[in-house]
Amino acid sequence: MTSTEFPCSPDQFAAARAWVAGFQARWRSLDPDALRDLMHADTQNLIPPMTAPADRDGVVAHFRQASAMLPGLAIEVVRWAAVDDAVFIEWIATATVNGQPISWRGVDRVRLRDGRTYEGEVFWDTRRLAERIAELRQR
Repeated sequence: MTSTEFPCSPDQFAAARAWVAGFQARWRSLDPDALRDLMHADTQNLIPPMTAPADRDGVVAHFRQASAMLPGLAIEVVRWAAVDDAVFIEWIATATVNGQPISWRGVDRVRLRDGRTYEGEVFWDTRRLAERIAELRQR
């Protein structure tokens, strides 16, 4: 890449910035249904511990279950970057387990079309998080 090339067009960057702002706003205090307008109905998102990607309804159902298991579940964006139609978001999640605070870091990679997700994948250390949740549940 030369100094005059950019990883995405100005329109792609503007769409990514708007999407990240919406992502952050909805995750500050999670209402799973509020995530709907960030996604196309036929999006294909893979979020641990899913074994296959889910569409918009599946993603909302996933986060309903997650928020029931992890009271106070919220995400704070640390930083983000856009490349072509992809947006990479580093975040810190917080929640409580047995009244004890817990946090972990992760990354979302989403692809946007018309300002909404049509594909996404989420990454974090699932084993370590599961171990920490198990420890807190035993207290």
